[in-house]
Amino acid sequence: MFHHKEQSSSNQSSEIKKEVNFKSSPPPIAVVPKEFTLNQVGELLEKNLKWSQIIYEQNRKINRKMLWSSMVSWLYFIIIVAPIVLAVIFLPPIVKDTYDQYRSILGKSGSVTDKEYTSATLNQIINLLPLDAAKEAQVKALLK
Repeated sequence: MFHHKEQSSSNQSSEIKKEVNFKSSPPPIAVVPKEFTLNQVGELLEKNLKWSQIIYEQNRKINRKMLWSSMVSWLYFIIIVAPIVLAVIFLPPIVKDTYDQYRSILGKSGSVTDKEYTSATLNQIINLLPLDAAKEAQVKALLK
C-alpha cells in the first residue's frame, strides 16, 4: 500500500513505458479467410436463419407485452379520469338540489342568524326530527 519513493518512481516509469509501447503498436486484427467453401456459406446461412428466427420470436413476444402494457395503462387512465369527468358533469346539479333543499329548510337567505329564526322554520326542522310529542315540546321550550 505504502511504497518508498524509490519504488513508486520506478513503477511510474514502467507504467509510462507500457503506455508508450501500447500506443506505438496497434492491437492485432482478427484475420478472416477470404475464400469460403459452399459448405461454409451454407452453414453460415443456416446459423443466420436460426438467429433471425430466434430474434423474430423475441420481437413478437416483446411487441405483445408492449401492446398489453399500453392497453392496461389506457385502462388505468380511464379508471382514474372517467370518475372525475363524470363528477364534473353530474355533481353540480346534485349539489345545487341539495343546497336548495337545505336553503328551503333554513329560510330564503341561506345564512342563519338569531334574528332570522321564525317559528315556521323551527317547526319544519322539529318535524324532520324523529321525536315524540313530549320531546318536541321540550325542544320548542329550549329554543324560545
